[in-house]
Amino acid sequence: AIEIPYGFGRDLARGQSVEIGAWIDGSMPTRGENVRGYVQGMHAHWLTTKSREILGSAIFAQPATIETRFRYNPDVKSLVAMVPAMIPLLLMLIPSMLTALSVVREKELGSIVNLYVTPVSRLEFLLGKQLPYIALGMLNYFLLVLFAVFIFQVPFTGSFLTLSFAALFYVFCATSLGLLISAFTRSQIAALFGTALLTLVPAVQFSGMIDPVSSMQGAGRWIGEIYPATHFLTISRGVFSKGLSYTDLQSAFIALFIAAPALLFMGVMLLKKQER
Repeated sequence: AIEIPYGFGRDLARGQSVEIGAWIDGSMPTRGENVRGYVQGMHAHWLTTKSREILGSAIFAQPATIETRFRYNPDVKSLVAMVPAMIPLLLMLIPSMLTALSVVREKELGSIVNLYVTPVSRLEFLLGKQLPYIALGMLNYFLLVLFAVFIFQVPFTGSFLTLSFAALFYVFCATSLGLLISAFTRSQIAALFGTALLTLVPAVQFSGMIDPVSSMQGAGRWIGEIYPATHFLTISRGVFSKGLSYTDLQSAFIALFIAAPALLFMGVMLLKKQER
């Protein structure tokens, strides 16, 4: 946000000192520093060209100065940005990997036959595998939040209930993704490799952890828009640094509400109830 004081042009023409305020989102330090560089560049360009076009050839004793201030992260600390971003990464990698291994292990041991010879449906079987890891994932979530607040001293300014509600759906998405991967793999090594590839790469490269999703193009932009980590990352940073609530983050919640059952449904459809 740019804050131009009242009487800016009049005071500038009189040679009085004029200060312009620039308020920058500092929740991501690298992005905030880039924005400050652009603002300072535009200010320098205005001083050399535009100000003379508007106010003539007057020589200003005190040219306009610009004062930048960072919101949400005034000291521009990297921990404030990266610690909330690591929570979505770890909650995506570990629960999905454990869930995938739980199904693939039964394929390797042959105990998957129990699914073929009993009237248990594919949905019941997958939910039975998934629910314990959802509970384990939520335990991991609470420990990660405690580490973030008390060990890394990251300020928590928003609603803990909002973040926990989002984490529950996000862990459901992660475990459903693990079940989906288990439908394609028949060995634990393949499950580990496939899960790591399909969680780490999108969560780091396309979720907005490093670069904004809005700045991406092509397939990267498409992956970033639909990947669950993108939306939980928005919620995590918004709750930790910006004090946002459910009302402010509804669009990100809607994406998680859609992704959670969609991933589970695909896993159910691809799991074979009868071996060929």
